[in-house]
Amino acid sequence: MQSMITIQDEVRAAFGWSEQADVASANAMMDFLQNHGYWTMNRCKDTFAELKQRLQNAPRVVIIGAAVEKSEITESALIGDVYVAADGAVGALESYDNLACVVSDFDGAEHLNKAASFGQTIVAHAHGDNAERWRQCLEKWENSSNPPQLIPSHQTNQRFSQMYNFGGFTDGDRALCMVLSCGVDVENIHLLGFSTRGVGHWSGTTENAQKIAKLKWMKRILSQLGFGTFVRS
Repeated sequence: MQSMITIQDEVRAAFGWSEQADVASANAMMDFLQNHGYWTMNRCKDTFAELKQRLQNAPRVVIIGAAVEKSEITESALIGDVYVAADGAVGALESYDNLACVVSDFDGAEHLNKAASFGQTIVAHAHGDNAERWRQCLEKWENSSNPPQLIPSHQTNQRFSQMYNFGGFTDGDRALCMVLSCGVDVENIHLLGFSTRGVGHWSGTTENAQKIAKLKWMKRILSQLGFGTFVRS
């Protein structure tokens, strides 16, 4: 999976982004969690261990992207399916009963907030231009009656204790990288709602032209991992 980490340097170069900004956001999230009374680093570590076990034990892991239709989920469902949602795509699920986690860089708006309010597991991603957004969300969620469980992630070349770089770039392909890194067999992974035709309707507020450019990277990453046939283009 090292290639899925080094590709992050290519993405930064393509968009003119700074790794220093990614590092600063990751450091800030680490500081926030290390001093937190609920989301202790040991709790986050335990949450990740539980997630890995659930994914490994699932007969099929279904990763849902921002272009998914609710009907796709219903029509393709198999007994025992476990879902991993890419940020706002969690809104396409009728219930959270089979939801393993949401992989999010905090663009999922009301859909992400709803899942968080029900105590779902969030793979909370820090990058250079979302530091204010993740802080606002975490400060909101920590005061809820049932805070979500967190697994912190980053996209830098540095190593952080108990903060993970799974590889990939967008929430969707990063979700796949995470599932693979958890040891799930390739044949047990299914993707729904991945498309380069346009911005998915479960995406948060975004700049369309830039989003389309990001989706091209998403397709490249999925293709390199052997999942390109799942992308509608």
